[in-house]
Amino acid sequence: MTLIHDSKGVVSEQEIVNLENKLGIYFPKDYREFLKKNNGGYPDPDGFDFSNGDDGSSIDRFFSISDSKNESIIEYYSNYKNRIPKGYFPIAKDPGDNLIIIDINHDKSIVYFWDHESEAEDGDIPGMDNVHLIASSFTEFIVNLYEIEI
Repeated sequence: MTLIHDSKGVVSEQEIVNLENKLGIYFPKDYREFLKKNNGGYPDPDGFDFSNGDDGSSIDRFFSISDSKNESIIEYYSNYKNRIPKGYFPIAKDPGDNLIIIDINHDKSIVYFWDHESEAEDGDIPGMDNVHLIASSFTEFIVNLYEIEI
């Protein structure tokens, strides 16, 4: 069972709707429920692998609906919306400042890892070359988190 520590508290459905309207997006249902209950924080356990079985990374922090520059969903979306593929949204980061992004093109909450080391050059349209599938849903992503052995 994954526990979320240091979240920013409960968020209302109206706060999520206001954020969606402000950003012109729509969050998938399971991610919306996560935001309502947790609103940021860090998970325990925090490790994940890519769907193909390759080693992934760990989650440093989920972003929140807050004014905190280091944790704000709005701040991260504003900073990365032109660097990540269109139709995807940053929901968390790993310790190396790579992003965990979610597909907002569909009702499905497909979760990916975005590797900043291989991102598109300035002026190029961001593609999927540096994006790796983690899970077919946000729920699956959370359920599959595990403790990384050091």
